[in-house]
Amino acid sequence: MIDRWLRSAPDTDHGGFYVNLDRQWRPVPPTEKTPLLISRHVYGFSTAYMLTGDQRYLQVARRGADYLFEHAWDTKNGGWYDLLDQDGRPLKRTETVSHQLYTNVGLTAYYLATGDSRAIERVRSSAEIQRKRALDPTYGGYAQVLNEDLSVLDFGKNKHAHYGYVGSLLLNLYLATGDRGVRNWSEQLMDISLDRMRDRGGWFYGFRSTFDRQWRRTPFVNDGREWAATGAQLTAALALARLYEQTGQARFRDAVLELSKSLTADAWNEKTGAWRDSIDVQNPSRVAPPATVSWWVQIYGSLLEMHLYHLTGDRVHLDRFAKSEAFFKQHFQDPKYGGAYTEVDADGTPSGDLHKASSTAWHTSYHEMEHAAMNYIHLNLYVHRTSPKLYLKFSDATPRRVCQVDDPRFVITGVEQDGRPVRYAASDGCTLSIPSARGQTFAVTYGPKKPRG
Repeated sequence: MIDRWLRSAPDTDHGGFYVNLDRQWRPVPPTEKTPLLISRHVYGFSTAYMLTGDQRYLQVARRGADYLFEHAWDTKNGGWYDLLDQDGRPLKRTETVSHQLYTNVGLTAYYLATGDSRAIERVRSSAEIQRKRALDPTYGGYAQVLNEDLSVLDFGKNKHAHYGYVGSLLLNLYLATGDRGVRNWSEQLMDISLDRMRDRGGWFYGFRSTFDRQWRRTPFVNDGREWAATGAQLTAALALARLYEQTGQARFRDAVLELSKSLTADAWNEKTGAWRDSIDVQNPSRVAPPATVSWWVQIYGSLLEMHLYHLTGDRVHLDRFAKSEAFFKQHFQDPKYGGAYTEVDADGTPSGDLHKASSTAWHTSYHEMEHAAMNYIHLNLYVHRTSPKLYLKFSDATPRRVCQVDDPRFVITGVEQDGRPVRYAASDGCTLSIPSARGQTFAVTYGPKKPRG
C-alpha cells in the first residue's frame, strides 16, 4: 500500500503532505495542513523504510519531519500547533492533546529509524508540556486542550490524554529511549484510565462519549440508545496488553483478558471476522444502526488477537487473528484504485466517505503501515519462531536504543550490512553500538534472548 501513498501523498508544491485525497488519489479541499496528519505520514514512511531499507521512503519521511520542525513547532512557548494554512503558517495556535499526541507518534517512529536527535528532543518537550501543564491538580487526570501560552483551554478528559496517550505514544517512546520515567507515567495514566474511565460493565469511555473536568460523563447516544465505541475498547486493550509485556504487572494482564472477553463476545462477528464500530451498552448483542466497520478498528482487532495469542498461547486467538485479517484483505482493499477504504458495512460493502486520505477521519498511511510492521514482527517472533529484520540508519557510532518489541525476552540477535554480518555491541539487548557506523543503513534482526551459561 505504501507505494500508492508515495505517488500521491507528498505535496511537492507547498511541502508536507496532502491531507485530503479522493478515491482516485487526487488532492481535494480543504487544503489546510494538519501537523498530526503530516506526522502520521512520517510514521508511515519511516516504518516503510524500516521494513524494506528503501531510501525513497526515508527521504519522504525526512522531508515530512523537516516540514514539522520548520512550520509546526511553537518556538516561543513550545508544543505543536493544531492547524496550518496551505503555506505552513499557523491558523490555530491552540494545542489539543490529540494533535500533540499524534504529531509525537510519527516523530518517535522517525527517531527509531534514523536516530535524528531533533525529533526526540521535540517529542520529549511536547510530552513534558502535557505532563506538567495539562495536569488537573483539582480533579486529577489531564486536560485536552491548551491555549498558545500553555494555559488550559478545556479541562475535559478524553482517551487521547490517558489510555490513548499510553498506547499510541508512551509505549513506543519507552522502546525508543528506555526511560523509566516514561514507563512510570504509562502506568500512572493506565491506572487513572482503569479507575476513572470505565463503567460497571468494564467498557472504556472518553472517545465518542466524553468526560468533563469533574469526570462526569456525557454518553454517546444514537437511535435513542447509548453506545460504547469499539475503537476505545481496542485502544485500551492494546495499551493494557503492551504495558503488561513491558512491565510484567499482573493487573494489566488481568484487565486486558477481562476486557477482551467482553469485546469478542459483543463487538466481533465470529462468522465474518469483522469488528463493528459500536456496542449497545444496555444490550451488547444488539447491532448498532448502521453496523459499520472502520479500517483502524479492524486493524486494531487483529493486532489485539496477536497480542492475546502471545500472552496466553491459546490458538483461538490465532484463529481470530486470521479471520480478522481475511476480512480486512477481502473488503478494505480497493481493487480499482488501490489503498484501503476508510469504512465498510458489516457485510463488507464500502460505505461513507471513499476518500483515500481524509482530515476528518484522520486517514493517512499511519495505521496501514503500523498494521504491516506489527504483523511482520509478531508473526515472525510469536508464530513462525523466526527473526524479523528491520533497517535502521546510523549517522555515527553513538550507542542508540533500537528496541522494537515490548516483551523484553526478545532482543537484538544480529546486525548486517549488504548481507554481511557486522560487529556490534548490545549489552542490554536493545542499545546498539556499531563501531563502523558512519551515515549508513544496517539491517538489525531480533529474536529470543539466549539463556546465560
